[in-house]
Amino acid sequence: MVHEDARPGSGIYDEICDALDAIIGCVIPAMFKAQQPWALMGSLASVLQGIDNYRPPDIDIVTSRDGAYIMEECVAGAGSTVRPVAKSSAGPYTSYFGVYQVNGIKVEIMGDLEIHVADAHLVATDHWSRWSERVRILHFRDKHIPVVPLEWQLVANAMLNRPERVSGISEYLLAHGYDRAYVDELLADQHYGERTLRMAMEALRLA
Repeated sequence: MVHEDARPGSGIYDEICDALDAIIGCVIPAMFKAQQPWALMGSLASVLQGIDNYRPPDIDIVTSRDGAYIMEECVAGAGSTVRPVAKSSAGPYTSYFGVYQVNGIKVEIMGDLEIHVADAHLVATDHWSRWSERVRILHFRDKHIPVVPLEWQLVANAMLNRPERVSGISEYLLAHGYDRAYVDELLADQHYGERTLRMAMEALRLA
C-alpha cells in the first residue's frame, strides 16, 4: 500500500470534506473490526489524489456486500437514509446499493459492484487483491482514507466511455507519473474489450 498526504485539487470544498469527516470516524473502526475491504472511488477519490478543476458532487464508496450493510449503519447514523442498501441493477451497474444524505451531501454505498457494458465486464471484488497492494491511503484531516487508484479509475471510465474523465485523469497521470506495471496489469485483463483498451492506451500514449 502507498501512504501519502492528500493533495486535493482546486474543486474540493468544505461541505463535502465535512460530510466525509462525519462518516469516516465510524467507518474506519467498523470496517477494520469486520475485516471488510473498502475505498473511496469516483470523483471525490480523484480530486483527493490531485485532479484539478472539478467539484465532486457526492461521495462514492465501494466495498463488499457484507461491508455495505456494516457501512450503512455508520452513514445513516451520521445523516439520513434516502435508500437503504439492497441489491440493485441500473444501467451498467449492479451492486448492493444504498443512498444517504450527510450534511447536505449525497453518499452512495456500492457493495460487490459490477459494471457491465457491451464490450466489457468489471467485477470490483476481482480487484481487491490488487487494491491491497496498489490502493492509496491518503492522510487527510488526520485520518487515513483508502482511495481507488487513478490508474484503475481511468480504465473504468474508458470502459464507461467517458472521454472527458479519461482525459482529465490521463493528463494528471502524464504530468505527475503513474504506476506503469499496474496499468499493464489492468490492461491485460481479458474482461476488457478492444474499445476500452484502445481508449485507455491512447489516453496514456501507449498506442
